[in-house]
Amino acid sequence: MKDIKKHLIKLLLIFLFASCSSKKSVHYLQDANSNSIYKFSMTDHIISPGDILKISVKTKNPENLVSISEIAPTNAPNQNRETLIYDGFPVTVNGNIDYPELGKIKAKGFTVNELSALISDKLSDLNILINPVVEIKVLNLNFTVLGEVNNPGKYYFDEYNLNILQALGIAGDLTITGDRKKIKLIRFSEENKKIFEIDLTKTDFLTEDTFQIISGDIIVVDQNTTRVKSAGIIGNSGTLLSLLSFILSSIIVISR
Repeated sequence: MKDIKKHLIKLLLIFLFASCSSKKSVHYLQDANSNSIYKFSMTDHIISPGDILKISVKTKNPENLVSISEIAPTNAPNQNRETLIYDGFPVTVNGNIDYPELGKIKAKGFTVNELSALISDKLSDLNILINPVVEIKVLNLNFTVLGEVNNPGKYYFDEYNLNILQALGIAGDLTITGDRKKIKLIRFSEENKKIFEIDLTKTDFLTEDTFQIISGDIIVVDQNTTRVKSAGIIGNSGTLLSLLSFILSSIIVISR
């Protein structure tokens, strides 16, 4: 009887120890140092076919905007993203946009600021507008998160400096069963696609190109090992108390 009691206690201790040790794999940035500086430079978005642009123009002679306002998207504050995308300027497979009064303009390969300056110069050179200020925003920047996150799906974003931690936060963070050591990031270009592997438990990714989210990125979170799944069960206080109560009751019954 005493041997059975000892085995039950030993089993409980092993179970709790294994659960605690496995929880280490769900902590982010485990090697982070508060005194360390992680240098990383964000890159500008490069316009590519499939982008949809919102182009806003301000000028000293706004009466001349009338001629292009029928085609250009409006700046009404209550417009949602779907309406703006519908009214936006799509970048064709050839890399061009068709802008009022200017015709076809090559957009592919330019940053947003470069294309803004190009359109502004063209409007000025043709004496259409006086000192125009052109603002461009890409309306359909997006990323997709699949797998072990709380809210998988496709998400749109506006900031060009969005990073992978923010993206996962938008998707509701990883579940307890998500593998934080082997996050897959699929990145597309016109020539090919690449699959990167990211370990969120280390700080290495903070200085890599995959830290910044690029439009079209797909993040895949696989399930973790059985030990982490066990940690998820133990992590629930109600389940833990029930389990402890059951084991202790069993010990008492066997001891009698």
